[in-house]
Order: sequence, then C-alpha cells, then structure tokens
Amino acid sequence: MEFDSLAALDRKELLQLAELLVADQTSPPLTELALRNYLTRDHASRAAQCLEGLIQQKMSPSYIALLLRAFAAGTVVSSDAPPPVEVVVTGPDVTASARDTGVVVRQLFRKARQRILVIGFAIHQGKSVFKTLGERLDSDDAVAVTLCLNIERSRGDTTLRQDIIRRFATEFVRDAWPGVRLPKVYYDPRSLAPSGRTASSMHAKCIVIDGEEAFVTSANFTEAAQERNIELGLLVDSSIIARRIENHFTTLIRNNSFARVPLS
Repeated sequence: MEFDSLAALDRKELLQLAELLVADQTSPPLTELALRNYLTRDHASRAAQCLEGLIQQKMSPSYIALLLRAFAAGTVVSSDAPPPVEVVVTGPDVTASARDTGVVVRQLFRKARQRILVIGFAIHQGKSVFKTLGERLDSDDAVAVTLCLNIERSRGDTTLRQDIIRRFATEFVRDAWPGVRLPKVYYDPRSLAPSGRTASSMHAKCIVIDGEEAFVTSANFTEAAQERNIELGLLVDSSIIARRIENHFTTLIRNNSFARVPLS
C-alpha cells in the first residue's frame, strides 16, 4: 500500500480526517468528492484512493483513524529536522560545500523517471541549456515534461495577443527546443496585458522532478546564468516540499490561471 498521499497531508488535515472517521461523518466509500470539503482537490483525490484501498483491505474506520493519527504524530517529529538541502551556485568556485547550477540541472533532467516540471523566466541558447531535457523526452516515452514560461509584451507593443503567442511558439520550437518530441508549455496570460499596470511576469525559476526533489534558484535558463553569473539556489530532497511546489503550479494550470501555448 502506497502512503505517499497521506505523507503529503499536514498534521491538521490528518487529525481532521481522523476525527471525521471516528465521528462517522465520513463513512465508506471515502470518495474524492466527500473529501474535498476538508482537503484541496489534489490531496482529496490521492487521499481517497489510499483510504479506499485500506477499506478494501478490511480496515475499520476507527483503525484508519488510528493510522492517520500516527502519521500526524510523525509530522511533528519530522518537522523538527530540516529536509536535506544543498546549496547550488553559479560563479567562481569559493567553497567545496556548494554544487554547480548547470551540473545539478542536467542531473535532475537525467534522473527523472516520470515527470519534470520546469518554471522559468528567461531562455537564451535553449538548445544548449535544454539539451539533456530534450534527449530525455525523445528517448523515454514514460517521461512527461511541462514548462511554465514567461511570454513578454514589449513596452508600447500593440500586437494582438494571439500573434505574440504564435511568434513565441515558432521561436521556441525553432530556436529554444533541441528535441523532436515537444513538451507542454504554459504561460500566464496576464503577462500580455496591454497596460503595464495590470501586466505580470513569470519570474519564478525552479525544477521539480517526480514530485520528489525541488531545485529553487535565481538562475534563468540561459547559458550565462547556468555557467557564469553569480547565482544561488537550493536543492531540496523532500517529497513534501517538492509536491507542494508542484501542486501550486499544476493548480494554476487546472483552474485556467495559466494558458497552454500551442506548439506545432
């Protein structure tokens, strides 16, 4: 039985589910719809599958509640110890305790088994920066790649939104992507607002692989940022943190806060 979905819940959510089971307010079947009153949509879906699996194994609601309380107690213990974190830098080598940005990015792209989420602001020399990522996508059909990127409207540019997106898509496929199989690409539509007062930028830079590891960095996906600039990031080996970051962006996609870029 996989318990990752329970491990992703915080102490308050676990204890609340336990109380609901004991009070018989959430009795089997434990559907996603029933749990949405108490959990986020993503957590409700995964928790429902796990809890239904326990019910099918003849576990009583009171026993499941005990299991949930045990997980809640574990979150208190685990929260006292920080997750494994490594400092990742670009620039002159000044310490042996820090890792190199470009090396870490390539290693993450190679080690992913199922999914890779890439969030970025600026791309330059993408065929070089994304070379390893393109190779993974072309060589392994099991790997899915999602990119959330910034699309910018220059000051004073009155070009139609759809024309800016079409131009971005053409340039991305032609100049930035090194592989044959294309990733899914999303953007924040607010970045193309005609007024600077209402426009926004996709300014976050991070990578999440398989919902297990997260790399949050100041480095853009450019050769200079990966190899020469002074950049700083943290590589976190924690499924809880990685999934929280991943869930944030997948929720933006699901609720249509982000739009898909049609690539051809």
